[in-house]
Amino acid sequence: MRYLILVFLVIGLYANDDLKLLKLALNNGLKPVPNNYEALLKILDTDSKELSIDKIKLGEKLFFEKDLSLGKDISCASCHSFDKGGADGIATAIGHKNRTNPFHLNTPTVFNTAFSQNLFWNGRSKSLEDQAKGPMQAPFEMSITPKLAEQRVKANENYVKEFEKIYGKNSITFENIANAIAAYEKTIITRGRYDEFLLGNFDALNKYEKEGLSLFITKSCVGCHNGMALGGQTLRKFPLVYHTIWSKVKPLKIKILQKRYLDLIGSREYKNSIDKENYLISKLGKYDFELIKEGYFHQIAEDKRVDSLTSTSCTQCHQEDIYKIKKEKFSKIAYPFENKGGFVGSEDKNLFRVPLLRNIVRTKPYFHNGSIERLETAIKIMGTHQSRSELRDEEIDKIVSFLKAVDGEVISYDKL
Repeated sequence: MRYLILVFLVIGLYANDDLKLLKLALNNGLKPVPNNYEALLKILDTDSKELSIDKIKLGEKLFFEKDLSLGKDISCASCHSFDKGGADGIATAIGHKNRTNPFHLNTPTVFNTAFSQNLFWNGRSKSLEDQAKGPMQAPFEMSITPKLAEQRVKANENYVKEFEKIYGKNSITFENIANAIAAYEKTIITRGRYDEFLLGNFDALNKYEKEGLSLFITKSCVGCHNGMALGGQTLRKFPLVYHTIWSKVKPLKIKILQKRYLDLIGSREYKNSIDKENYLISKLGKYDFELIKEGYFHQIAEDKRVDSLTSTSCTQCHQEDIYKIKKEKFSKIAYPFENKGGFVGSEDKNLFRVPLLRNIVRTKPYFHNGSIERLETAIKIMGTHQSRSELRDEEIDKIVSFLKAVDGEVISYDKL
């Protein structure tokens, strides 16, 4: 609250539209990242002992240490490149002996994960300390055992001295290795012009970028992508809805249109009409008739009142009860893109960790399996299948411009 009051006092003389946009952003949970070490400690609710400079520097060395992989050829940094926004730029990571993730999962960015409440695509880890252990042990990633990792670190005299200084004697354990890596990862934070805008510098964003920020909020992107990292706070259903036609329509309209349609085709007028298609167009309007014609509800075989207006049927895509379909089949119809790998989120319920959008302009390809190459396409899909918004090309361009303003370089804290 004090932060909001201070910002509003500082910017009191600025343009009313900019002030309204800033208030809208802050009220929707958008926050600037800390720009100094002390502020970072406060945000992370930790102290200088737990996140000491020495521990951070040790973690940085371990983050780039290839001895922590079985083949001594892969480090954490191999899949989390600073040149590629903290990711790797490929659809699915390549690990030990060129193995790929069996679920074809895309590498999430490591940047700004300090502000994420859920880690991994299914959110199974709640802390970076826990998350850091996973890739080291996964057979298709670094493929090392905790025991072998400890042995290799102990064989390095410099590491022995550093661990003793930070953790005490005989402290080279897998837990402490992960703890040090996590400490470093908590400081891999980026900052862009967007953060300056949130602090009241209205000149930090141009008109087009401000319009993109406004769309980002009003088109409901902010409903999932909020907080300091613009995501990572929750697990959400994805896709929220999907059908080639009905995903474009609000649920209430579907119900109303369905009732109107069924009432019409059950009427005597309809049954006696010579040109049934023109009759429906005259009653519903051409647009709603097209939704019905390409939609699915009127083609359910059990409803004997239904006349099929097209040769297409639901069963061409939905061959079994959707809840009984095997993952392989389910994956083909549940997503608005090819779901390579068949991954369906946490507990196989399509619940995914909301991705972080900072540096998103550098972390293509997109979505959990890297199926989408262009950011513009990803935004369009999210509009249609998450917020039910048919975004125009100009609107998408503005949102992309805003996200470019969010992009930033890793902060060099004064004490580091």
